[in-house]
Amino acid sequence: MPLNSKALVLVHILFWSFLDTFILSHGTQSDINCLKSIRDSLEDPFNLLKTSWTFNNLAKGSICNYFGVTCLNPAENRVCGIVLVNMGLKGEFPKGIEDCKELVNLDLSGNEISGSIPSSIGNCSYLEVLKLDNNKLTGQISQHLSQLRNLRIFNVANNLLSGPVPEFVNINITHESYVNNSGLCSLLGTFSESYAQSYVNNSGLCGGPLEEDSKKHRWVFQISFKSGFEVGFVAFAILYTAFFIYYFDLGVGLMERGKIIKRIEPDHVSQFPNVEPRYISLLEKMATKISFMKLSKATNNFSANNVITSGKIGTVYKAMLPYGTFMVVKRLHASQHYENQFISELITLASLRHKNLVPLMGFCLEMKERLLVYGYMSNGCLHDWLHVVEDRAKMLEWPIRVKIIVGIARGLTWIHHMCHFQVVHLNISSKGILLHQNFEPKISTFGEAMFMNRNDIDLNKGCSINSEFREVELVKKDVYSFGIMLLKLITGKEPR
Repeated sequence: MPLNSKALVLVHILFWSFLDTFILSHGTQSDINCLKSIRDSLEDPFNLLKTSWTFNNLAKGSICNYFGVTCLNPAENRVCGIVLVNMGLKGEFPKGIEDCKELVNLDLSGNEISGSIPSSIGNCSYLEVLKLDNNKLTGQISQHLSQLRNLRIFNVANNLLSGPVPEFVNINITHESYVNNSGLCSLLGTFSESYAQSYVNNSGLCGGPLEEDSKKHRWVFQISFKSGFEVGFVAFAILYTAFFIYYFDLGVGLMERGKIIKRIEPDHVSQFPNVEPRYISLLEKMATKISFMKLSKATNNFSANNVITSGKIGTVYKAMLPYGTFMVVKRLHASQHYENQFISELITLASLRHKNLVPLMGFCLEMKERLLVYGYMSNGCLHDWLHVVEDRAKMLEWPIRVKIIVGIARGLTWIHHMCHFQVVHLNISSKGILLHQNFEPKISTFGEAMFMNRNDIDLNKGCSINSEFREVELVKKDVYSFGIMLLKLITGKEPR
């Protein structure tokens, strides 16, 4: 490449990096506006916010040191967590929280916050935890909040809310999520895995009682007027029919499930070993467990028409949930080696949350089935954009390429140095970089990842590094792989 061409490439990179820095500073101002909105909207009887959130002489990382505020990377001044619990805060719900664009955790529980939950919170697309319980919130929960595709925990118990509950995508409904809201209701049929205790001390359910329960109560009412002989006869007939239907459906269900597994499962693989129950319990605390039959239904019985890609580890499917949301399901082949990769990827992505890491939505661990569920990335993988279709490569202009480079660098820097569970990836490649609809890069394929902090991980210690020297060498491997990918993005060619 001539010298002037190299200089031109360097100018491009510096220019767009400067542009990205400008955007970053704008994002920092947005976070400052978010925090100012909270401080100015609420009465602070203990003056914890007034003394800590001063906004004077702002420098990099300064707002990350504020009381109750956490950041993914203090050097970037981007807020990812706001936890202000049991502080006696009073006043209307802050309207400017949506300005914290990268907010992951919002916990304002145990205060006296009033008013309605603003629908604009639905714009915080990275939000995973929203705890607003034990306040004085009123009004309805906006359906706009159902757009929070990454939301896993939502608690509004002990408020004064009313109206229907939105249909969330990936939420963990606990027994305490909605209790003690005088007018809050839900069509429980839409929450197939929720608990009835979730609606204790709520006035009712939208749409009236469920059909099954109404039939049951009607049957009890009718037989109360029958003679003892009639009751016994009816009970015998119903029990006989129920047992017949149960065993017939059970046999058919097992046959159908057997057909699904037999059709998809490769002949050459062996069964997975049993996973210890204590590990299963730990995994369930880290990520949402989803049933195999639900994933089978979402992928149309793992139809070949829904296959995104297939490799030696397993097959990746596009799945559609009942409410029209797309997910990605990776179904692993049965093997001891792939079992380790399943555990490694699951605990890594469940432990780490960053805008440049692919979001883990859940997992399935039933018998010999091992499946991982991710957020759907509509633009596929970087490799296909660079090498598979030539016209696509032409569409990746310099601003997009620099955005991808910066995003990958941020993700790697964070897992290497910034997060509590420091990780080396060991499999960085363009095939493992997924692109969101706005070309925000997401690092995936954590099956070979290893933890640097061995003592922090109780599950599968084989995924951790026990040598400081080896740790440095493995980090260098990630950096080298990133350099190769950087060359691909700049030149558009595969290295020889």
